[in-house]
Amino acid sequence: MLVSEGKWFTLTFLELEKGLSMSYRGRKVACAASGIALAVIGSSASADFVNPLVPVWRGAANADFYGWEIFTSAFGGPNIPNYAGTEPGAALFNFGAGAFINSAGNIQATGSPLSMTVYAGAAEPVAEVIVNIATIGTVLNDNSLILGLYNNSGGGLTVSPSMMELRSDQPTADGQGRVQTRMYRWIVPPTGSALPRFELNFGSLSGGIALDSLSIDVRYIPAPGALALITCAGTLAAWRRRRRD
Repeated sequence: MLVSEGKWFTLTFLELEKGLSMSYRGRKVACAASGIALAVIGSSASADFVNPLVPVWRGAANADFYGWEIFTSAFGGPNIPNYAGTEPGAALFNFGAGAFINSAGNIQATGSPLSMTVYAGAAEPVAEVIVNIATIGTVLNDNSLILGLYNNSGGGLTVSPSMMELRSDQPTADGQGRVQTRMYRWIVPPTGSALPRFELNFGSLSGGIALDSLSIDVRYIPAPGALALITCAGTLAAWRRRRRD
């Protein structure tokens, strides 16, 4: 069971079998809400990212990439990654009341701020996380960005971003808001073991904002066996180069 801003949200394998089945690096991950239907809206995003930070390790064996550009549930229901090249093992929820899916497929907040949580799995210790968020209207609350890594008993740690950067900032067409892409980066302190529950929380300062796109890149510390294979592969490659020379 996970807690986010006083709201308990349960992820169970029973709900997984009833609702949504996702794989995480070959493993099954429970990210479903019992009794919540997944609506499908086939519109396209209008702004997308502008100058996002794409890590050089995206696509590596010890990394995962989750991306959203179309959202299907405005409140309380799972939004599944759908960006090109994304992994399926995460789900995004908005707990800010009064939001709706606009014609561009964005989560549009009205009177209340956005209150977002992403749940995912982490089979190995997390080393680094990079998040890009594209919004239209009012702006994000930078202080709301919290990364949580938890064990199955609820213990773990929460980490604030070690780096924040405004990657793009333009006025909206009516001049009443901003079209922004913001980047947040976490360097996670060593935990000694995998904390299998990954949770990212963020929100806006007020209503009048649309979440347009979101990307999450996660880099893991390889397990000892995988690290040995990487080291051996590097040694073999170096030996072959020396033989050619």
